[in-house]
Amino acid sequence: MDSQLFLLALGSAMFPLLLAIVLVLLTADNPPKLLAGYLIGGYPVSFAWGVLMILVLEKTNLASHTSNRKFGPGVDIAIGVLAIVVAILLERLRRKRRVDPNSHVPRQGSGNARVDAILDRGSIKWMILLGAVLSMPSPFYISAAKDMAQQDPSWSTRIGILIVFNIIVFLLVWVPLVSYLVSPGGTRRAVGGLNLWLQANLLRVGVLIAIALGIYEIIRGLTSL
Repeated sequence: MDSQLFLLALGSAMFPLLLAIVLVLLTADNPPKLLAGYLIGGYPVSFAWGVLMILVLEKTNLASHTSNRKFGPGVDIAIGVLAIVVAILLERLRRKRRVDPNSHVPRQGSGNARVDAILDRGSIKWMILLGAVLSMPSPFYISAAKDMAQQDPSWSTRIGILIVFNIIVFLLVWVPLVSYLVSPGGTRRAVGGLNLWLQANLLRVGVLIAIALGIYEIIRGLTSL
């Protein structure tokens, strides 16, 4: 995996949707069980999305510079514009939902009644299903899939890259899970210390990440025209 794919994987790991999901799981009643369920359901589905995107890009020549020299850069620019739009929407939402950093919120709801019901049940089977449903590819992942399709390595190499890529994508899921298994008490204290900061700054982080992605993809597309 080259440095560009590594950065795109980190961007996927920090994408606002996944950050929000991790925050909800970490503030639930049984974080290790829920994190494990989400990882079991989400990782293979996310991996499958990667394979599917590469196949579609190959079959339709959407990522090929040889068949259409302007389409590859066009995809980059489109992803960049989409990321900027996401940043604008997140910033509007952030201004509407300002959180007092000095207030104490014992549990962060997901904002979706069905998701909250699944969290309240604490069922690992439902969490596996939830992980599978919510593991949609981020714009970072789509850009990475385009790069993998353009590089045209063997499928064995692609599979290896996708395995590592998705390990990084789920970094914020499996790292706290391992930490809970190794040191439950220490992890609870650390999560408690970060909880209020995350609730107050999650949308701000999402805005910055989306803007960074948008600028990066637009510049990359324009320089490739």
